[in-house]
Amino acid sequence: MVSGTTAARIPGSIVPDVSTQETATEEREIAAEQQVVDRVYARLEVLRGQARDLEGEGYGRAAGNSAAGLVERDAIVHRAATRMRELDTEEEGIVFGRLDFDDGDIYHIGRLGVRDGIQPLLVDWRAPAAAPFYRATTGDPLGVVRRRVIFCRGPRVVGLDDDVLTPEAAGDLRVLGEGALLASLRRSRGPHMRDIVTTIQREQDEAIRAPARGVTLITGGPGTGKTQVALHRAAYLLYTDRGRFTGDRILVVGPSTVFTDYIGRVLPSLGEDSVHLRAIGELFDGVTATRRERAEVAAVKGSERMLGVLADLIWQTPPSAPRNLRLVYAGQVLTLDADELTAARREIRARCEREGTPPNSARPTAVAVLTERLWSRVDGAHLDRELFTDEAADRPEFHRFLHGWWPALTPAAVLGWLADPTIVPDAATLAPSYQDQAGWAVDDVPLLDELEGLLGTPPPPPRAPKPEWQLRELTSGPRLVDTFVLSTGLRDGWELYAPGVATPIAVAGAGIDNDQTGLAQRWAEAIILREGHRVVGWIDGYDPHGEEGYVPELAEPLPVAEADDTPVPDQYLHVIVDEAQDLSPMECRMIARRAAYASMTVVGDLGQATHPLAAGGWPELVARLGKREVRAMELRTGYRVPQLIADYAARALAPGIEPTRSYQPGGTLTVRRVDDVAAAARAAIDGLETGATVAVIAADDTAAALDLPAGVTVVPASMVKGLEFDHVIVLEPADIVAAEPRGLARLYVALTRAVAGLVVLHRRPLPPELIDDL
Repeated sequence: MVSGTTAARIPGSIVPDVSTQETATEEREIAAEQQVVDRVYARLEVLRGQARDLEGEGYGRAAGNSAAGLVERDAIVHRAATRMRELDTEEEGIVFGRLDFDDGDIYHIGRLGVRDGIQPLLVDWRAPAAAPFYRATTGDPLGVVRRRVIFCRGPRVVGLDDDVLTPEAAGDLRVLGEGALLASLRRSRGPHMRDIVTTIQREQDEAIRAPARGVTLITGGPGTGKTQVALHRAAYLLYTDRGRFTGDRILVVGPSTVFTDYIGRVLPSLGEDSVHLRAIGELFDGVTATRRERAEVAAVKGSERMLGVLADLIWQTPPSAPRNLRLVYAGQVLTLDADELTAARREIRARCEREGTPPNSARPTAVAVLTERLWSRVDGAHLDRELFTDEAADRPEFHRFLHGWWPALTPAAVLGWLADPTIVPDAATLAPSYQDQAGWAVDDVPLLDELEGLLGTPPPPPRAPKPEWQLRELTSGPRLVDTFVLSTGLRDGWELYAPGVATPIAVAGAGIDNDQTGLAQRWAEAIILREGHRVVGWIDGYDPHGEEGYVPELAEPLPVAEADDTPVPDQYLHVIVDEAQDLSPMECRMIARRAAYASMTVVGDLGQATHPLAAGGWPELVARLGKREVRAMELRTGYRVPQLIADYAARALAPGIEPTRSYQPGGTLTVRRVDDVAAAARAAIDGLETGATVAVIAADDTAAALDLPAGVTVVPASMVKGLEFDHVIVLEPADIVAAEPRGLARLYVALTRAVAGLVVLHRRPLPPELIDDL
């Protein structure tokens, strides 16, 4: 960007004195923009009133209690509520930009599009017409003469900042400010990530507006805006193809719950709440895992070797299962001991694996194998084998045994079996992590997810049918019946109902009196025969309205509806993965299942890869995710981390990783050896300005024991990825490096969290990479 020569009075920034004439010019320009902003807010209030009127109309449609009215009510009220949410999304000012073109056109840019009739008052930042606000440069101005950023507090304009992209066409245009990007960089961090909708740069805009198909890979170092770009991309996809992506069809996956809380306000501030935001430890329903395993355990749990471990585990005997089966039949005591039951389980597994039957659907196979082995112990050729099989399988003692020996399995229960170091090969390494555990670790979540697919769906528990009187007295409206029913009572004449239909398929009319039951049955038999079924008799029953009637006995029973075994496609149509460089193979499998039918945006930085099983390169990672078509986009410029701090942190970069070039000047760096790092940290905190965000980062064990003033965020090194703070104090870099095999990469992450000042305090010697002549 080429900026003007005078500084706008941006809230929170320090600006030089300006002359009275310049101040008057600025005030006039602010007043002119205020008129535009006032028109936008006035129009918004009109639109809100229209949305409220629409909501009232929707409720009015249901006044008659008709089914059509209720449907119309729901549709209209949903539409009104959606519109109200769109109109209530502004947080830092709904109007934030202006474009003056060389043909005289003027566009104001904002968080959503607003029209007054056919006249556009505000252009949505995602619309094609707004693209020059982000893409125009002095080398390629795209017809833009002046680009203006409008700073607002709510509905009040408080500052302006201009870039002149075509100076020769500027004419009488007034120019204010120091450059929008530099003004934005001056702002302090808050406890949550802000959107970057006012300051998106050209390379970021290209990544945001990339096509949705295939995989878009966005890479870049700390402070390049990767995460913001990914979130703005979600908002852009919803804007350009709302019909496809709305309704929770976009999933955003972050590395931790701390991170997802940090970024959680960005999308709502852009007017989008139709996105699922999940940490990697929350992807399995019902589990929120935050704890990370030690590197040696994570290397086992994250490896594809676990596929074999889990495949063995699901067929093991449950720890609480009975150890023998005893049955008395025809005066004979039949017994299967522990060894025989183990052999039976191996046979069941072999049969099921040949047929593709998961354990939770294998109970019929278990019954067949067990009764076969019991029959082999029967002494007496006079007994009938088929009769024995039926009677033995129906015995209460057999049911009790089967319930404990072959129960319905859940992923949590099965994974907990690994607390026994002898249950499967390789379990000895994992057993301590499941003994006296305090909740699941993040590394367990992909294993739980894998087990859910391996185990299959448990059969639903049998439900006793409700008594007919209860169905009649407690059911409002018609209910579906599962056979044909002939009845009379609600209308004058006989009615014939079919399975699954709440209205009659035929009405006999006045030709058959209500008391001519035999004639009515013969009439119904003819209709049922036409439907392909022959009636051999009649029994009493009830119609869908609970009225007494007659149910036909058919020569061949009606087919029983079977559960649909067709796999349901994953609901997500686009999946965004942040900090993807740290995904283990098992985590990739978990995400790939959710992205099987989805395009993807993959965001990361190989320089920040800390997982012991992190992929060696992006092609390997994309292959783990099961994708092929890749569109790579690199963000080369950092906008948050000052160059001074970026250069120091780059000493910890792995060989071959290109350091980020920072756009941000200034910053402070202090590296000091001290006798007491905790006391030195407290002293460093006392010397910082009020209102700035401050974080103390230390190795996980050290962070848990720190006692620091209220308001100071203490972040374990393993949890700091993706976060930013004005000032960062890093304690004992050597401990961070020693804590894990990729500790140097973890240290690099910690050193690049500061956007204003970095203090490094140590008592132990620094890692060799950080030692120089500072």
